[in-house]
Parts: sequence; C-alpha cells; structure tokens
Amino acid sequence: MTSHINMMNKCKTLLPIISHNLHKGQSGRIGVIGGCEEYTGAPYYAAISALRTGADLVYVFCFKSAAPVIKSYSPELIVLPYLDSPDCIDRLKPWLEKLHSLVVGPGLGTSPVAQDAVRRIFEHISRESNFNNKRMPIIADADSLNVIEPETFRFYNGCIYLTPNVHELTKLSSRLIGRQTYEPTVTDVQALMNKLEGNYVIVLKGAEDVIANIRGTLVCTEPGSARRCGGQGDILAGSMGTFAYWASKQTHYCDELDPEVLAAYAASALTRHTNKIAFKAKGRNMITTDIVELLPNAFQTLFNN
Repeated sequence: MTSHINMMNKCKTLLPIISHNLHKGQSGRIGVIGGCEEYTGAPYYAAISALRTGADLVYVFCFKSAAPVIKSYSPELIVLPYLDSPDCIDRLKPWLEKLHSLVVGPGLGTSPVAQDAVRRIFEHISRESNFNNKRMPIIADADSLNVIEPETFRFYNGCIYLTPNVHELTKLSSRLIGRQTYEPTVTDVQALMNKLEGNYVIVLKGAEDVIANIRGTLVCTEPGSARRCGGQGDILAGSMGTFAYWASKQTHYCDELDPEVLAAYAASALTRHTNKIAFKAKGRNMITTDIVELLPNAFQTLFNN
C-alpha cells in the first residue's frame, strides 16, 4: 500500500509551475453552480476555497436572490444570477465554454427549479462534449447528487467526481442500486462505482475519506479533527475543482495512479489538514471561516515543503 507521504509526493506533481509567462486564467477558471435564497454560505466557501487552492478566477452561478449576498462576502468572486432564469442554459452557455472545471451543488437546495436547472446543465454539458471534445472535470456535491443517474455522463469525455457524505451515499445507493446501507463500506462504494457509466471518482467523506475509481480504492489518512461545523464539504468541493483541472492537464499516470485520483486525494488531504490546524487554534469554537483563513498555511505545509 502506498504510504501517505508517498501519496503527497505524487500529488505535488499536479501543481502547475508558477511563471511570469502565465496570463490570468491559466491556473484555473472554476465555476460553482449553487446558491439559493436560503443557502448563500456554501457556494462562497466552495468558490473562495478554489481560489485559495490556486485557481485564478472563480464564477458563481446562483439564484438572483442570492447574488447580492454572495457578492457581499468577497470582491474576489464573479457572481452571476442566472440559475433560476427561464433561459438559464442560454445565459450559461458562453460562460461554461470558458471554464476549466465545474463544481455543482453547494447551496443548491432541493427546489424543483434548482434541481431542473442542474439536470439541464448536465445534459447540455454531456451533449456538447460530443462535439467539441471538452474534458472539463465536474465535481457533483450536495443536492446535485439527487439528479445523478447511471447514464447521466455515459458519453462524457471528462471526469466526474462525486463527493457524498455517509447520508448522501446511502441515498445514492438506495436510489441507484437498491442497496440500503447506513454505514457504507468500501464494498458499497465499489458497488455504486460499478453501476455508473462513465469516468467517475467517488470520494466518500467520513472519519477517513474513501477515494475510488473503476481501477481501485484508497483511503486518505491525513488526520483531521472531530469538529463537524457546516461548510467543510464545500471547502473540499471547491479545492477539488482546482486540483481536478490541474489533473485534467496531465497526460500520464504517476506510478500507475490516475491523475484524477491524485486530485481527489490532494483535495481531501488539504481539507483535513486545514481542519486539524484550525481546530488546534480554535477548539470546539472553530467555524468554517477559520478553516478558510488557514487554507494557504495548510497548502504551503503540504505541497511546498
């Protein structure tokens, strides 16, 4: 079994070289789809985490009512209030063509408008990839998992990352394979993987994060903390959006490990390590904002040492 230290060394191969020859956007233009009237924090946490991981630009596509709130959180984010528009797909098309990866689900909600919008977005992306050979990674998180079907990305060229927690994996397993499991195991993750048609990576969040694709399964053993304040899954999804883009530029395996698996492992390790050091500083009073503030410190420790 590959040790955690060796895994982190392999993850470092994903990082793009910082150069004066780069122009704005080359290190990542990441989209976040989510944010309704009730949930404005989640898309912010995902978006700012993508930036703090190393992306250059992040676009948040949200409900009109959520846009002013999300804009107020940070001037760094480009916030576009198109998600609940009747012509949502037409308004998103020119922006989707610019993106390097897409994080879908943080703060999305379960309203019919939100769920239908994401379903149509997935259909559009999958259909268009047949014509332009676009390989944009998609991270499906939170309520976007409700619209995933076995054939959703059957013909898609890019990698789809699913990031369920235990409860969400239970719902997915029950809905897609008729398998009731309230304490999912590696076997349950693999069973779900075998049902899906396409290039998937599943990250089951828990005390240890289980990462699987069709070629195998591994566990991220980077220590975290026992504090479970809301928003940590959004940090994972956002940072994974950046790592997933970097992985999509790789053309080879690293010691037989898929770049996509390394991207998932890197995002998991970064989120867990940041959680650990934030908890050490704040204890049971730690909130997700504390974790976001320490992402740069954690990134330097894990990837630049």
